[in-house]
Amino acid sequence: MKKWWSLSLSLALIGSAVLPFSAFAAETAPSQQQPAETAPAATEELTPAMVAALDYSDALEDIIQYEDKAADAFNSVGMVSASNRKAVYSTLNNVIVPNYSKFYYHLKQIKPSNKEITKLHNYYLQGAALQLEGMQLIKKSLYGAKINWTTYNQGQAKLKSGKAKIDLFINGFEKYMDKLQ
Repeated sequence: MKKWWSLSLSLALIGSAVLPFSAFAAETAPSQQQPAETAPAATEELTPAMVAALDYSDALEDIIQYEDKAADAFNSVGMVSASNRKAVYSTLNNVIVPNYSKFYYHLKQIKPSNKEITKLHNYYLQGAALQLEGMQLIKKSLYGAKINWTTYNQGQAKLKSGKAKIDLFINGFEKYMDKLQ
């Protein structure tokens, strides 16, 4: 499971300091695939809601690679300081933001066929948008000769808000899948 760790300098901003972006892919994708694999063997038919959930899960699985690349690069950053500001900026500019932008673009293209999944998907969209804005603000804060801590902290606040929305999505989708089984 991929975990997003906040850029840990004086940031004790997120209590747990963990932003589970790819937790969805790691934790729920295997359980989502099980009903499809076991249902035909048990000669059960999938309900339309199950088919919609599996289709949605498959669509996410197709784009999660971009999120994973961004998460891996973000995790490799570690602490931000004046001495590594340029390297962190370069990683944000060349790897993290472009890959997360691709992920967000493709996430917006997914159109769930179920009303409940659409509601949950909207939480994911909102969270991913806030996460992307946070990353862009952090990148912007590192652009100058000195770190702009005000902008940096605003970016961290966006990451935290995005995490809350993504957590709503993850928890809601897990409950929805449990209800279907």
